Amino acid sequence: MLSGQRLKVQTGRLRGSVSSKVDEDKDSIEGTVGAGGALVPYAPAHEFGLNGALGVKAHLRTIKQAFGRPISPVQVNIKAHSRNVRFRELRFMRDSLDIVAK
Repeated sequence: MLSGQRLKVQTGRLRGSVSSKVDEDKDSIEGTVGAGGALVPYAPAHEFGLNGALGVKAHLRTIKQAFGRPISPVQVNIKAHSRNVRFRELRFMRDSLDIVAK
């Protein structure tokens, strides 16, 4: 049984991206476990945390309130920008491997 905080599952893509590989020589056996890929670029940020600037693409935002009061929905253009983020690590791979290794 795993202990500690678990990631909340929304789509299952991160869990589905976990892969393993075993290489055997005549003198050794080596195992490799990894996660991530094109569909889950957020895997390293979850595993190791992230403290830095993150790019935000230009997009439309629907505003439904102004100054705390409801208004008729209005769509506004948001320009591309960067924002500073501090994500704490949520070790979904290393903790599991540490427990299995014991």
